[in-house]
Amino acid sequence: MAIMKASIITMALSLLAIGLQAQDSTDLWTKAKANPNLGRHKFIELKLHTGGHIYNGEDMASVLEHGYQALEVRMAWMSTGKQVWQRALNYPSYGIGFYTGNIGNSTILGNPSGIYGFFYAPFHRRKRHHFEAGLALGLTYDLNTYNPETNPLNNAISSKLDVYFNASATGVLRLSELFDFVYGVDLTHFSNGRTHTPNLGLNMAGVHAGLRVHYNTIRNIVVQQIDPNYEAPIRPTLLRDPLPKVKHTNELSIYGAFGVVQIDNSSGVDAYYGTASLVLDWNHKYTHVCSFGAGLDGFYDGSLGWGYARQYGKVTSLDKMLMGAHIGHAVHLQRFDLVTQVGTYLWRRDGTKGDWFLRLGIRYNINKYGFVQVGLKTQNGAAADWIEWGGGGRLEL
Repeated sequence: MAIMKASIITMALSLLAIGLQAQDSTDLWTKAKANPNLGRHKFIELKLHTGGHIYNGEDMASVLEHGYQALEVRMAWMSTGKQVWQRALNYPSYGIGFYTGNIGNSTILGNPSGIYGFFYAPFHRRKRHHFEAGLALGLTYDLNTYNPETNPLNNAISSKLDVYFNASATGVLRLSELFDFVYGVDLTHFSNGRTHTPNLGLNMAGVHAGLRVHYNTIRNIVVQQIDPNYEAPIRPTLLRDPLPKVKHTNELSIYGAFGVVQIDNSSGVDAYYGTASLVLDWNHKYTHVCSFGAGLDGFYDGSLGWGYARQYGKVTSLDKMLMGAHIGHAVHLQRFDLVTQVGTYLWRRDGTKGDWFLRLGIRYNINKYGFVQVGLKTQNGAAADWIEWGGGGRLEL
């Protein structure tokens, strides 16, 4: 009898536990689906491009005269404003993309494709229509490169793997809950940063148009496994919490980098030379996501030695060094910083490097004190000087 009572009590407790567990699950799901941003809101974007080349040389003018056509597919994650930087940048989106195009005579240039990461920052946002500033950075491949015997006309590209860069201004028109129509203008650039020469690079300016399809990744999972009547919102609900007061801070950083370059192929010298950069920076954060600053630059370019030896006869290590100063700006995106700087030279042997330079870089902050960075240093504006690979440390004051 005692055993039977014990069994009945055990069964009752088990059924109660199962009921409570089911009740907890129901309560959890009730709370979860009350969240308007449950799941992950994304979109797939398909864009067509067309336009013309901005070419500084002469050899390929006829090759590029018919312009270019390209196709892009992008997948983006949409932000909701949960984090301060997302609200400060008006709810941006970001993701990965694929590019393929016909940029001219394929025998000379090839049919390049590319893969990259991108970022859209909306502005002038309205209920059904807004605009976005976009940046994309990655790699392009499947290019036919310069060869003095088999492809002598291609003085723009001399490596099969090049940097892909795209800047755009895009209008986004909401057609329905599911679809957007996109249109705009953009600039695309291919370059290897003078790791191989010749390297005039390809600059393509044009227009684009396409379609976005929005979706929520949790939609099918919930319907199949939890609640067949649930309809997940396709687009996010933007959180309108006010921004906190800006914390104005100052930061000191030191950055060191190296690179590899070739001199102009017309020299007949097929050799690689090392480069180095050492940068001391001060920056002041003036908004939640932006800072401005200034700094000093030290440069070393081993390729200067060849030209100086011919011009002056005697070359020292000091002749290959330059000192400069710059002003700059940075946009802070969680752990990433987009760095832009413009500078001039304070000391150098002669004017071989021109009078001013740009630095465009992307920095990843490993922790509070350290970072890695890759960037492009230019010569007199748009001409690539070398790619900087490096890292450094920073200290908030």
